[in-house]
Amino acid sequence: MQKAKLLLVLFLLVFFTARSQQVFELGGEILKSYGKGYGTTKVAARGENFNNKNSFSAGITWQLASAKAYSVSTGFGVYFGYRRAFGNNLKGSNPFGGGRLMLSFEDFEGKTRQKSIMITPMLEAGYHLVFAKRIYTAPSLGFGYTIEMSQGFNSLNEDVGKRFIPSLSAGYRF
Repeated sequence: MQKAKLLLVLFLLVFFTARSQQVFELGGEILKSYGKGYGTTKVAARGENFNNKNSFSAGITWQLASAKAYSVSTGFGVYFGYRRAFGNNLKGSNPFGGGRLMLSFEDFEGKTRQKSIMITPMLEAGYHLVFAKRIYTAPSLGFGYTIEMSQGFNSLNEDVGKRFIPSLSAGYRF
């Protein structure tokens, strides 16, 4: 019985020590998307898990209505991403490059109950800054291409095509 308790304590110590080596970030992000006659803003809740120079992120987005676009839409979405750090500082500020896949479900003005499915693969580059060991911010520039997967839901031609997507994320490191 004592061996089982000792084994359990050792397992828990190793587990928590191994878990503390990986950094996890939780925060928010704002993404601004520009295309041919199209401009919209998305806000996101995001999480990112770091493993050495690699990180994987996921987020839930909410699209704010834009008055500048011809076919005004609102909606929500999700994204998944990968980033690779180019610096040697594994616990702090570094330039990065990576990619994301954004999936959006948008309601276009006039047909509010029908979701248009939009997919946007993108490449991004930016700089990850860490302040006071726990607060982070990461401005980045992205380039992508939006593809509409469902047709005929009151969207116009400007909803698909090339995108310039600057973003700014900030939050807390655990």
